[in-house]
Amino acid sequence: MVTKWLKRIGLVALVAATAAMAQAAQAKELRILAWQGYADDDWVKEFEQKTGADVSVVFIGTDDEIWAKIKGSEGKDFDLFAVNTAQLQRYIDAGLTTAYDLDKIPNLKEALPRFRDLTQVGGVMRDGKVYAIPLCFDSIGLIYDTDKVKPAPTSMEVLWDPKYKGKVLAYDNGEHNFSFTALTLGIQDPFHLTPEQMDQVKQKLIALKHNVLSFYTTADEALQIYQNNDVALIWANYGQQQMKAMQDAGAHVAYINASEGALAWLDTWAMTSGVQDKDLAEQWVNFVLQKKIGQQLSERTGFGNTVVPAPSAGEKDKLVWLQLVEDPLKRSDLWNEIKAAP
Repeated sequence: MVTKWLKRIGLVALVAATAAMAQAAQAKELRILAWQGYADDDWVKEFEQKTGADVSVVFIGTDDEIWAKIKGSEGKDFDLFAVNTAQLQRYIDAGLTTAYDLDKIPNLKEALPRFRDLTQVGGVMRDGKVYAIPLCFDSIGLIYDTDKVKPAPTSMEVLWDPKYKGKVLAYDNGEHNFSFTALTLGIQDPFHLTPEQMDQVKQKLIALKHNVLSFYTTADEALQIYQNNDVALIWANYGQQQMKAMQDAGAHVAYINASEGALAWLDTWAMTSGVQDKDLAEQWVNFVLQKKIGQQLSERTGFGNTVVPAPSAGEKDKLVWLQLVEDPLKRSDLWNEIKAAP
């Protein structure tokens, strides 16, 4: 009797263990590759509670790192990854992305007007299919000292105003400088310049150099220069993050997006070609498009989000989403010539 009882207990335990293993095998898993601030712990916990899924997040620090991880595994190590619209194109070209079913992203209908119609958002579609859902953005605007610059500027042209000679901080980067200057000159496509346009922009940038006190590479460096010199205008490569840091330091500054158009980056969620559970991945994207999460994202990072208004841009501001440029090496070489010009 004891032997039979033990055997019965063992059988029950085996059945329970087998059921547990089967349930574990069926447990949903979502693998995310993202920048810090795009998949915060409290959001992940809430999503796990709602869906019963296990979410793993790997944070990255550079665009090159994203490419290495996605390309290296041919899309099989992750389900979702955060990527800006300029970088997205090479993933689509390499067949490393999966198109979305927009019926699974109902919160997109509540997005801000400029992000609601994805046919109007450059870079997220290819051949009529949607390969990325906008998450957050920031403009590259102009910071000005409100005590020194009057009236308030509306265009980047103010950087060339002779009365601010020696009072301008410029960002040390050929790609972006050529692009924003092209917009200032009225060139419609600032990312694909003809040789004639390239020369026109070069001459304009040489003229700008005569007004520049210094070139900076980091937001901290710009702040230090501002605090120790007579600076009136800063071309703000780091957008609202740079603006907030200056305000926190007590600077009397304001921020504008130029009337001719402000360069801006747009980060999106893309699904990999190796996505294991497409429905779950689309559930996550829909989940983070909630207004409360958009608000929290902006409060925590300083970036604009795509569902509630934020300081990065007003509804009427013209934003020009960054694209890959025609020849990065040529722009870099020309930029070095500009900096060396008398």
